[in-house]
This record gives sequence, C-alpha cells and structure tokens, in this order.
Amino acid sequence: MRVACIVIGSFLVLDTIIVCFLSNYNLGVVLPAVLGLPLLLLGLFWPRMDAGSWLFVRRLVLVCYGLGCLFLLFLGSLMLRSIDRGEHGDYDTLIVLGAAVHGDRVTWVLSNRLDTAYDYAAAHPDTVLVVSGGQGDGESVTEASAMAKYLTAKGIDPGRILQEDRAESTAENFAFSKAIIDQQLSPDASIGFVTTRFHVFRASRVARKGGIDARGLGAPDVWYLAINNFLRECVGICWYTVKGWI
Repeated sequence: MRVACIVIGSFLVLDTIIVCFLSNYNLGVVLPAVLGLPLLLLGLFWPRMDAGSWLFVRRLVLVCYGLGCLFLLFLGSLMLRSIDRGEHGDYDTLIVLGAAVHGDRVTWVLSNRLDTAYDYAAAHPDTVLVVSGGQGDGESVTEASAMAKYLTAKGIDPGRILQEDRAESTAENFAFSKAIIDQQLSPDASIGFVTTRFHVFRASRVARKGGIDARGLGAPDVWYLAINNFLRECVGICWYTVKGWI
C-alpha cells in the first residue's frame, strides 16, 4: 500500500508539472497535484504512522481516497453513458460548442470538435451548423468566427454555417444558439450538439435545464489532458448540481 501511494501520488504530481508546460493554466491542471501530494506524503511518512493518532490519520486518509475513487467512478459512468447517445440522430441543426482559440487559430480541443461536426455534416448534407462562442481574453476574434473559418476551409458551404458570437458559458451557448435557430430555421427544428466527450453529460443537462431538447455527439479529447479534464469535469458536475444549473 505504501508503494502504491508513492507511485500514484508521484504520477499525479508529475502530471500537473508536465501539463503546466503544455496547456493553459486552469483548475484541471492543478487538480492532479492537489490529489496526488497527500498520497505522496502519506507514502513517504508511512513508517512513522504505525501507531496512535497517526495510524488513525493514515486509515482515515485511505478511507477518504477510497470513497473518492468510488464517487469518481460513478461520475465517470454517467459521462461514458452519455457520449454516443446522439451519434446516430438525424438533426436539422448541429450546435458546435466553442472552446478557447489562440489568436484566431482553433486549439486542438476545438479542432477535434469541429472535425466531428464536419464528419456529421458531410454525412447529413441538409444539416445546418451553428458555431457558438464569444471572444475571450487573449482571443483576437470570436470563437464562432474562427470555427466558421475552419469549417469553410474544410469544404463546408458557408451558407450552412450560422454564427453565434456572444456566448460565454455553456448555458449561453444553448440559449443564444436556440434563438438563432428559432429565427433562421424553425422553433421545431431538431437539435444536436458537439462537444468534447467528457463534457457531453453536463452539457446535455444544461440544455435540458434551459428547456432545449438536444442530443450530444462526443468529440475526442486531447490524450495528454484526459486525466486533467476528467477531474475538472467531475468538479464541474458537482458545482453545477449544487448551484441548480443542471
């Protein structure tokens, strides 16, 4: 058990150190270290915690981590069950949820979402795409315009792309996009959406909370961010639940 604590704790701390150099700084980057450091310290000081109150602390920490792992497995099962529910649907319109852009270039995360949307649009030539995302800090253009440019370059007819360029949250992605769909297409248009796989569950619940019936298509995640994004999404699900947003 001591060796397991040292190995797992070291891995999680190392993950944060490496990802700090590869990704934008966010909660997901630091969470592995936050979870890993106590395990690492527990393993290093294990021999000194064999009796008395320290033994109680050691057991308490292990119980808490065990319960935490069970909770993460539960949330992970919810995410997994939601990933492919909307994959085989036939939608009048497909909302592509935005993500950060660097200047005017889409990131790897966003390009994966756009590639998934492109594949669906190529197989469903009547589907209209709604690219949704405003302009954040460090972005020289709106996410929507960068997304539209990317899809057009891949061969999608610009006439099939509607831009929603004000949203700053998932709830606004859906609300503002639905307003455009109602105006440009029909209030009865069937709706799908594309986001990264880990985000499909929470996004679908956000849509439902806003009164929007939409099924999600999961885009691949960036492999070296999978642990970070999973942990951050677990926190996000808990926070949204507590706030009543899903």
